[in-house]
Amino acid sequence: MAKRSSTKRQYVKISKNQKQALLHLVFQTGMKIREAAIRLKIKYAASKTLVLQFRKKLIKKEFHYASEKPCQTFPRKKDTTTVKIISQVGGKEISSKTYIYK
Repeated sequence: MAKRSSTKRQYVKISKNQKQALLHLVFQTGMKIREAAIRLKIKYAASKTLVLQFRKKLIKKEFHYASEKPCQTFPRKKDTTTVKIISQVGGKEISSKTYIYK
């Protein structure tokens, strides 16, 4: 069983300006999260969390929820998607099925 340390880690709140600068560096200039965190003097774990949360918000905006259940979502775009599923054993194709989603 692991022992808990009696000392707590210091919590440092990241300002709005730093968050915006981080997102700008990562998404608009193409800088890596670690490099942007070092440049802005933010902890890597915190900056990674901010970027992942931002990506998650963007993905949620792209979907239209048909109901309260998240498994019943569909993209807003009117594109047709073709998916082909191939079953292989030992490199030999056993079966394949093509699905077309409109």
